[in-house]
Amino acid sequence: MALLRAFTAADLGDLMTLSTTVGWNQLEEDWLRLLELEPAGCFGVEEDGRIVTSATAFTYGRELGWIGMVLTLPDYRGRGFARQMMEATLAYCDGRGVQCVKLDATDLGRPVYEKFGFIEEYVVERWKGTLPVAEKRHFTRDWALDRIAFGTDRRALLERTGFSRGGRLASYVGPVVCRTAEEAREQILYSGAAGTVFWDLPLVNEHAVELARELGFAPVRRLWRMRRGAPIAEKPEFVFALAGFEYG
Repeated sequence: MALLRAFTAADLGDLMTLSTTVGWNQLEEDWLRLLELEPAGCFGVEEDGRIVTSATAFTYGRELGWIGMVLTLPDYRGRGFARQMMEATLAYCDGRGVQCVKLDATDLGRPVYEKFGFIEEYVVERWKGTLPVAEKRHFTRDWALDRIAFGTDRRALLERTGFSRGGRLASYVGPVVCRTAEEAREQILYSGAAGTVFWDLPLVNEHAVELARELGFAPVRRLWRMRRGAPIAEKPEFVFALAGFEYG
């Protein structure tokens, strides 16, 4: 019988199977980071002795909740598990008094989320390219600008991600929030990401799109940023690279 429960570090093997099976880029440390920062927001469905479905709710105070890592093993789809995950994560956000909930939806997930009252805000894309090896620089993050750009304080997360991180398939660059493309270029080139790199960006930031093309990147995946609840004040025109689809 299917059991809805919180997943833990003991489920790490099952969680990696989930993300690897669908071709996602997460490493073990990505799952562990979510568990470290918000263990009560990590949900799974256990069936046949293993976690076969997951979803996470990551909250930025009461201003914003973010739903991510919505995954189901192919053999277990069509059983209503994704709906259970959405109900659990939204109930969690509502219980914490979160005013706005967002997520980045695939074409497959978009109609599901619309049934829960989510509406489209704008398009985000994953771009893929290659960055040369360069000495990593230690940049000082502008916390005030980051709050203006993203709409809420996310210091607890960004202090753990830095400006880039590793990945199973490629390095990941971001988050990068800057006032100019020149600043963003420097932070991206010297972020520590090298070789094959994924770069997620909002299409509403035309300067980010131009910079990605200039550096030889090309889009490989499109998602829809959606929200439920009143919009928060944000300025995505300053966002040159996202923190990740699981974080915003």
